[in-house]
Amino acid sequence: MTKRTGCKAFMRLKEKSDGTCIVKDITLQHNHTLLLSPSMLVFMRSHKRVDPTLKGLVKDLQFSNIKHVNIMGLLTRLHGGRDKIGCHNRDILNMKAENTRKESINEVQNMFKFFEDMKKENENFFYDYKVDDENRLENVFWSNASSRAAYADFGDCITFDTTYKSNKHHLPLAVFVGVNNHLQSTIFGVALMGNESEESFKWVFSRFLECMGGKQPICILTDQCPAMTKAIPKIFPRTLHKFCRWHIMNKHKDPLKKLYKLFPDLKDLLTAILNHPLMPSEFEDAWKALIEKYNLHDINVMINLWAERKLWISAYWKEVFCARMTSTQRSESMNFVLKRGFVTERDNLHIFAKQVNNCIQARHEAENAEANASTGTRKTVTRYGFEAQVMDKYTRAVYSVFRERQYHSTAFRIKTSQDNPNNYLVHHYNQSKEFAWSRHEFRVLADELEGRYECECKLWEHTGLFCHHVIAVFEHLRLDEIPSKYILQRYTKDAVTNPDFNRRDYMRTTDDGTSIEYRRTILYSEAVKIINKGCSSKEKIQIALSAFRDANTRLDNEDAELENNEDAEMENNEQSSNQENTTRETGEQNDIPQAENNDPYADIQPPLLAITKGSKTTDAARKNGKCKQPVPARPEPELDEYGRPKGTRVCGTCNKISGHNSRTCKARQLAKKLLETHEKVYGPTASSGNIKVRIRNLLARQHIPENDDEEKLDTDEGECFEDETDDEEYEQEDEDEDITEQEETQNTPDVDDKLENLNKKGGKRKCSACNLRLGHYASTCPNKEKILQQHILERQTSDSAIVKPQGVKVCSSCNKIRGHNSRTCARRQLEEQLLHLQSTENDSNTMENRSKEKSRKKTQTTPAAIRRSTRKR
Repeated sequence: MTKRTGCKAFMRLKEKSDGTCIVKDITLQHNHTLLLSPSMLVFMRSHKRVDPTLKGLVKDLQFSNIKHVNIMGLLTRLHGGRDKIGCHNRDILNMKAENTRKESINEVQNMFKFFEDMKKENENFFYDYKVDDENRLENVFWSNASSRAAYADFGDCITFDTTYKSNKHHLPLAVFVGVNNHLQSTIFGVALMGNESEESFKWVFSRFLECMGGKQPICILTDQCPAMTKAIPKIFPRTLHKFCRWHIMNKHKDPLKKLYKLFPDLKDLLTAILNHPLMPSEFEDAWKALIEKYNLHDINVMINLWAERKLWISAYWKEVFCARMTSTQRSESMNFVLKRGFVTERDNLHIFAKQVNNCIQARHEAENAEANASTGTRKTVTRYGFEAQVMDKYTRAVYSVFRERQYHSTAFRIKTSQDNPNNYLVHHYNQSKEFAWSRHEFRVLADELEGRYECECKLWEHTGLFCHHVIAVFEHLRLDEIPSKYILQRYTKDAVTNPDFNRRDYMRTTDDGTSIEYRRTILYSEAVKIINKGCSSKEKIQIALSAFRDANTRLDNEDAELENNEDAEMENNEQSSNQENTTRETGEQNDIPQAENNDPYADIQPPLLAITKGSKTTDAARKNGKCKQPVPARPEPELDEYGRPKGTRVCGTCNKISGHNSRTCKARQLAKKLLETHEKVYGPTASSGNIKVRIRNLLARQHIPENDDEEKLDTDEGECFEDETDDEEYEQEDEDEDITEQEETQNTPDVDDKLENLNKKGGKRKCSACNLRLGHYASTCPNKEKILQQHILERQTSDSAIVKPQGVKVCSSCNKIRGHNSRTCARRQLEEQLLHLQSTENDSNTMENRSKEKSRKKTQTTPAAIRRSTRKR
């Protein structure tokens, strides 16, 4: 406030030897209004108190995706009031913006530093990356040690899908997802892709295969991406590739809805055919019967579904194990979990990688909770021996699925086949829509002596779990025990196959063998004791604070000593390497300093803004082969003469970091000058806003020098510039300009030849006035006036009417060619104003006439008025 208003109020104090202070001088007169309440003190810089602990807490909450209103609510609750925080809402917002700017610096190097830290925790952590020709990060893949161990146990079937807008560079996020023994989704690997080309998919799949030790999955489910379809057979030749059923039906949902409205029973019958658990020949017969029944031979949606049937109909791959996955629903749900609770489209790369790791740890926690719940004891629904067996072997989630199927199996009836006593015919007798496909009759082979139990629906071969038909036969035979070969280990409580593999992402023990939790518990308990004792009196709190500060100082000194030892060790290593490089002729040490660049990721640049599939703005550019590289999400700051960054904020006009903002940007000032010049020459038009935007966009792509044309660009009134040229030089320049103008008017053919030569070079759009491709329109054509005068002269010599040049319309109001139409014509606007004034005058005259007529009627003595007056008398 003193700097703002020049207030002279002050107070000078002097400290005495005993620690007290006395007032030496004081002035109480203020030249401004004092604050209305003490709660407004936080808006004064001298009264703001920003504790480093508060900054750390705000940073942790910010990068945990906590909303700003929730952050302010938590700080208010911790400090006991909004005015006791020590700063106001805008300070917290500025603090968050500063954190974001700091985290945006060296985000690629910070991401690889996080990967190296994870590798130090567990050497089984895997990551790899790829850069383009400009040394920009293009693709990156990583997998935790726990994810690699999970793939070794449950990597028989995976789903792969990409999602968008999960980071600030808009790199597509690709996640390899599977299902564990608790029927939960688990992450096997994560990748960020610069584009969705075949080469990128091949690189990601090859890194995934290398990470997993060359183990290929049995089945992989994806969407209908052409590039992905080409890449999978080349990297996974022994893997069955199938399309997601949900994506297929969702792609054709609009035409199917129309068919469902025309034929109400079509939806149930089509669903029954798609879920029909029999062989391909029976599916094809059922499909043909459906087409014949509703006469759908020429319907495109039915033709397309039939053409792709072998890639998504489960009847064609019944004997292939898929772990109960027929769609990419698990990948879709995992992407939803990531984007809803962990990552945002504003995250930097290293923040994104840490948040993905947090998601993986959250999945491990849910898995451990389910594993702990599976250790409890449960009761069986029946007293069959096979049910007690599966309850003891299966996890809780898998046993719940078995028990539900056992419940539905009671709706099936069993008949013994006459040909073979070991064959049973199982059919559903309850006509429900839920089991429409179960109305068919299924043949089940049950040989108790050989231990064979097979159903023609092939559900066990497809999912590894028994179907309703086999469970119904188990109950019919009163089976005591199921053969162990039919209970897959991946669904049991002992699904871990390699317990020696270190699957922990973080170390649990220290160098001396004690756990980190044990150390933290001891320190926490001792700190709580000191806090409780120190709060009892003023003297004790000073003792506790001094103890904490002393401990903190000693720990800082210990860290500094360790750093000095590491630096000394590095210097010794460098000296030894320099001695090895000494010349043999002189025996002297080489004095040429070597580059100290121990970071292999220091030169890697952040990726460009990714162009994903379905982007409408780049479809036409891709077709024409003119797709330009996108602008980086955040440009690198420009450096001054001392090599220091000029600033941290990005200019909204030129998209550069050069120590200015949009208000003081040179490009914006030059655009303003150009627009003013354009309006002086051609006059203000309705499209001035569009012209202004085009000028700004053009200047944003060009480099505006800092020192050149300073007088033209700067609009500050407080600055002046000295001219280094004399008046004689200006006069000479004016004479040269007059001579050049005369030469241009006399030699018009030479100008036309130059324009034709420029036209041969090509442009984006042809001007309709001069019929040349020079990057301008008819309204901004610099030769428009000359062309118009030339046409008028030609028309006058031929004694004809006004000529309408090509691409320039004649105004229907003024019958002139002046670059406007009847809607924007000044003559028409003037006529409308005159008509408006005339109509208002007429209205006022009519109102005056009406008022005069009323007054005249009141004063006029009519016979009726005379009679009324006589009655009153």
